[in-house]
Amino acid sequence: MPDFPIKFSLGGVSYGTIWSQFFPPKATLTEKNLPSQKGKIFIVTGGSSGIGYELSKILYGAGGKVYILTRSEKNAIQAISEIKDAFQGRDSKDVGELIFVHMDLEDLDSVRSAASEFLAKEEELHILFNNAGVASVPAHKKTKQGLEYHIGVNTVGHVLLQSLLTPILAETATNNPKDSVRAIWAASLLVEMGAPPGGVLVDQLDNPSTDINEHYSASKTANWFAATEFARRSGPQTGVVTVAVNPGTYVTNVWRTCPWYLYYPFWPLLRFPIQGAYTNMWAAFSDEVGMDDAVAGRYGMCDGRWHPGQRDDLLLALKSKDEGGTGQAKALFEWCEEKVKPYVTL
Repeated sequence: MPDFPIKFSLGGVSYGTIWSQFFPPKATLTEKNLPSQKGKIFIVTGGSSGIGYELSKILYGAGGKVYILTRSEKNAIQAISEIKDAFQGRDSKDVGELIFVHMDLEDLDSVRSAASEFLAKEEELHILFNNAGVASVPAHKKTKQGLEYHIGVNTVGHVLLQSLLTPILAETATNNPKDSVRAIWAASLLVEMGAPPGGVLVDQLDNPSTDINEHYSASKTANWFAATEFARRSGPQTGVVTVAVNPGTYVTNVWRTCPWYLYYPFWPLLRFPIQGAYTNMWAAFSDEVGMDDAVAGRYGMCDGRWHPGQRDDLLLALKSKDEGGTGQAKALFEWCEEKVKPYVTL
């Protein structure tokens, strides 16, 4: 479904573009036509439920070695068992491996430990899926390092994880086809519908308001900003393509902390998590995605296509002040770097 040719817009984003994220065109890359991933190694954060679970299942079925980084060992073991059961009868040579690594994104020490455990086991990493996230967490709840919970878990934890894994991603890129080694970040429809002016109120990150809906939207915008900054700062040098995508709106555990009055109005529009996995697969494997797109800060949409143009204030935030922008993406990333600085050495 193309962007509707109508004039109505939300900060420069047409209502047709928003509509098409609730009712996207059919995905072109699914488990039915994904090539074999034998010999490839993946990390999926939050891989024991929702979109991460479906993504792990598809990659395992295609022969990939999938590391599920999540905080609940019980949930991870159950997910791994269910995925393997779904492929009973298949030759073991055709499927991959599933490995649990404990990681709690609300604790940067835990993120560092998870990265260290992975690096002790592997010498390659082909795709990093920064998939895990939380929503509508009470304003009083903070991460172990005292950060606002949404930005701490959704963004800062993943900034640390990718920072620690950039060397292995870069090394993998030297031995694989150009632009095939990637890091995929999870954004949201609320980037355009709910983020504050400029996407992230950087000057309030250390002293946030109590508006949890704003915090969630800002954290998802921050994910896009962080992906773009990774691409610009190290992409061409490392060969690692980093992009953000809105996987869509689905029935997943992210709703478990949301008030009923936010959940039930959306319920008729929610889709199945496997369709969110298709968006991630497009970002990870499609030839439509490359380094130039990542450096430009392009933003993907469900179920595998480029957003035709985000909110004007968000596009300005991606630009530095020297380029005529506001520099908010750069400021956000540098704030994240400062928070993870004590943890970037393994």
